[in-house]
Parts: sequence; C-alpha cells; structure tokens
Amino acid sequence: MDRQALDELYAGVGSLAYDPLMLLKMVLYQYLKGRRSPATWFEEAKLNEAMQWLGRGYTPARRTWYDFRDRVGEAIDQLHRKMIETAIEHNLLDPAVGVQDGTSVAACASRHQMINKETLGRRKQLLSNVVEGKHPSAEPLPLWVPPTDLGRHDLAERMQRAGKILDERIAKNAEKQAGKRKDPAKIQVSLTDPIAPLGRDKMKVFRPLYTVQYVIEPTSRLIMSYCCDAVATDSGTLIPMVDSLQQIAGGRLKTMMADAAYCSILDIRGCADRGIELLAPVQANTFTEKKKQAKTNRQIPRDKFRFDDARNCYQCPAGRELSYSGRERKQRHGGQSLWESRYRCIPAHCGICPLAAQCLRPGSSSRTIKRLEGQELLDAQRAKMSDPEVQSRYALRGQTVELGFADARNHRGLQRFHGRGIDRARTETGLLVLAQNLLRLDRLKRDAINSANTPN
Repeated sequence: MDRQALDELYAGVGSLAYDPLMLLKMVLYQYLKGRRSPATWFEEAKLNEAMQWLGRGYTPARRTWYDFRDRVGEAIDQLHRKMIETAIEHNLLDPAVGVQDGTSVAACASRHQMINKETLGRRKQLLSNVVEGKHPSAEPLPLWVPPTDLGRHDLAERMQRAGKILDERIAKNAEKQAGKRKDPAKIQVSLTDPIAPLGRDKMKVFRPLYTVQYVIEPTSRLIMSYCCDAVATDSGTLIPMVDSLQQIAGGRLKTMMADAAYCSILDIRGCADRGIELLAPVQANTFTEKKKQAKTNRQIPRDKFRFDDARNCYQCPAGRELSYSGRERKQRHGGQSLWESRYRCIPAHCGICPLAAQCLRPGSSSRTIKRLEGQELLDAQRAKMSDPEVQSRYALRGQTVELGFADARNHRGLQRFHGRGIDRARTETGLLVLAQNLLRLDRLKRDAINSANTPN
C-alpha cells in the first residue's frame, strides 16, 4: 500500500506521532474480528498478542485511538482507490461489470430519543434557562439535561443543528402532494445524531440510520466502490456510484446490475448517457406491486392500453381513445423532476363499455391513465429483462453482492455504527471495506500462485 496518504495525516503537526501504518494494521485486524470501538482497540493493544505483533509493541492511549479513527477518514478513499488500481494491474479484477446493492445500518443514536418541533422548542428553552441560571433551584432537572457545562454546551449545539434539519424536513414535507404529506407534528429528528434520517432498518424497526452502498465485481468479489449516505432508501444512488466507480476504474465499467430500487427512468437514462448497460428489473417485488396484487377489485392494468406516440393518446382494450388532458411536474431525487401526462376517456364511452366493471374505480365515471416522461425507457427495460439470455446474466447478481453484506453483518459486526455523525459513519464503512478487500485480495493472490504452480 502507498503510505503517503497516511503520513500526510500527521505531517508537520505536534510531536512525533505513532507510525500511522502500524495503527492502520491493528485497526484493520480489529475490523476483521468485528471490533470497531476505539476503546476496545485500546484494551486489545495491551492484551492481544496478534495486536502486539502487528503494532510492534505499540500501546497507544485511549485518546490516541479515537484521534486516529477521526483522522484516518481523510485517507481511506485514496487507500481504497490505490488498492483497486493495483488489483486491476495484476489482473485480479476486471471492472467491466459491477453489481450494486445497499443496506441500512443503525446510526449511533437512540431510537427512543426522537422529538418533534414542539418538544425541541421546549427543551431548548429549558436548557437555555439552565445555562443562564434562570431555572428554579428547587425544581429538579430532567434526566436529559447533562450534569456538566461542557455537556450542556454540546447538547445546545446539537439542538441548533437538529432545529435546522427539522425545519428542512418540514419544508420538504410541505412540498409534497396533499395526500402524501405527513402531519408536521409527527416529523421528528434525533438529538443524539441529528443528521441521520429516520427509517425502518432490516428488522423493520423505525430508528435513525444510514444507508451503505457496495458495488462488487462478481468474479473476484472485490468491493470496487462504496459509499455511506444520510438517506433512508436506495433510490437515486445508482448514478453517483457509477460516476465514482468510473473514476476509480478509468472508465472501464460497461455493465451495472442492481435490483428494482435502482431502475427508475432517471437511472436508465443516466446509464444510457454514460454508455453503461443497466441490468435491473422494473418494479419487481416492490411494495406497490404487492399492494396491487392484494386488491380484490383490481383494474385492467395500464400495459393493456396501447399508446399512440404519433397522436399522443392511449387506446383502451375496448378500442376507445383516451385523449391527452394535461400534465404536471413530479419531483424526483436530487432536485430532478419529470413531466407526468394524464390521458382520459370520455365518460359517455366508459358508461356503455362492457369492460367498465373491470376498468373503472368505484365512483369513477371514466378511466384515466398517467404516463411519465420517458415511460418508453421503462417499457423497453421491462422487455429486455424478460429475455432468457439477460435473465441468465442477471442471475449472477444474487450470487455475489449479498455475500459482501452478509460478511459485513454476520462476521464483521456491521449492525450499528459506533461513531456519531455521517463523517464517522463513512470512516467506519471505509475501514470495513479496506479490511474485506484485503482479505479477499490475499485469497486471490494465493489462488493465482497455486494455479501457476499446479502442473497441467
């Protein structure tokens, strides 16, 4: 590994530091053992013979380990990039095909301490009174008030950040359609890690969390690219991961495989613009599709209606025309938007149609079809993914990317982040990826040596 990025972390600052390469060796060993706490590294450095051997007898102080954890995040991307470039140079990795998937990981924050705007306002006022000495001495302090001035100052700063993030979430909620808005009183934020979005983790528990993305090469099973973002879903992460991987792989990526969460019109269009083939199903096994299947009064689906691009209208199964009646903007991730057009049949035609019972919703007098700008891309993608040859290629996805997350969760303890904030969560993710890739690279090199030494 090129240690320049590590040495620059301590260059020209303070007294002579511990060798960062030795510290990194010890930390990566601890990650492979599923121990991601600097406090644990401190104890292990004193008691674990493997740690003493790797660190040549180093026994850094507890504060030193926490400081290294916060510093090393600046170098991880460079170390990872160099590792992937080295694997490509030694023909251990072909970056032409990438397989992407994501998983939610609990943030280092309590799921029992999420508050709304009204509660946050009351707490800010009470804490301000305590700091200024205006709180009645006879009245006991709530348990959430820190006992020290330093702790109260830290809490006040987190409350300020939480207030700004909460205002952003409330404003974003207000921009939604009336039927999709939440009650502002039910919009919450975590005080222990304000930036962490709220969502349901893999155990369906509603809590603060971050989303981790991996792009794995299916043959070598090396993690070519990764990220940890303050989002609660996988939507909108495909194209940024493609761009990141192309920089690392020198533009050699040709095919991306993913699940239905990564197959929107914007994703398909973005991959096409970059010359990337996207293998991903359209709306396969999604929550919306399950809801449709569960309905007893299911409508005739939209795919039974034929779209006439030249005339900009739909034709229903009974031969009637659904003419264009207007359009509106639909917001998508990253501030992007798409036009959604509406096509409606004349009520008089629907009223005498023999298929009306199967086509109209209860209380409706005519059928309306909505069509997103770029709908033809989804239709073409759906047709492509039904091809047996494509399905055979796509089967490779399920055999690779899930193994990376299974190893991270079950063997490396990635159930919950140890450090608070997105920066520390990204550092933990990067260190874990380095450890997983080093272990995999060692196996690939051994296999290559054994293969070369095996007589034909």
